[in-house]
Parts: sequence; structure tokens; C-alpha cells
Amino acid sequence: MEQSNISRDHIAMEAMKIIMQETTREMLTPLNRLKRWLGLKHESSTIGLTYDTLAAKAYDIADAMVAERERRKGGES
Repeated sequence: MEQSNISRDHIAMEAMKIIMQETTREMLTPLNRLKRWLGLKHESSTIGLTYDTLAAKAYDIADAMVAERERRKGGES
């Protein structure tokens, strides 16, 4: 089996993209929803995880994936 060159940082970056897609939400008032629907200028705010929390969750996923890769690599010998 060939060796993977995917680093922990790369795995964390990919996990971070997915976490951001799933947790970031745009908050709009009903009036601003109508303005957006009509194509008018409107205000909104975005909510999501803090950067520290986002990074911690992404690296938790990366660490688990690297550990599983190492466990499987050890079982092949």
C-alpha cells in the first residue's frame, strides 16, 4: 500500500472548511430578508464558532484521522 503524504495540517484545513459550512449562519431581520429578496442593499450579521473553537475541533478530527491511519498501517505488517 502506498504512503499518504496528507499532513495533519491539511486534514485540519479540510475539516475546518466543512465545520465552517455547517456552523456559520447569516442573521437577517424580516425587513432585511425582504430587501435582499428585492435585490436592495441590506445589513446582516454572521454568527459561527470562534476561531479558537473552530481550530480545536478541526485538529481533533485531524488527530483522530491520523491515529486511525497509523493504527491501520500498524496492522498491515
